[in-house]
Amino acid sequence: MIEAEVEKKYLVNKRGRKIFVEIRRSKDGKMFVVIEKSLKHTFVKNDEEMVWEQNTKDAEEIEYEKLPEEVRKVLSQLTRF
Repeated sequence: MIEAEVEKKYLVNKRGRKIFVEIRRSKDGKMFVVIEKSLKHTFVKNDEEMVWEQNTKDAEEIEYEKLPEEVRKVLSQLTRF
């Protein structure tokens, strides 16, 4: 597993859809972009339905067009957002 620190969190809005994006950086300077399209997850544990929601409290809400260029490039390559 690669150890990387969270550098920035975004809640990205594009055409009414939202995704959560984390920018992480490893100790050697490599940037990683973590993308979550689903902010709410439902799962079953011990026959009980549980709900987990991504904590977006400290994320910056931003329009897609205002993201840094390198982040937009990664998003356009990885997903049809």
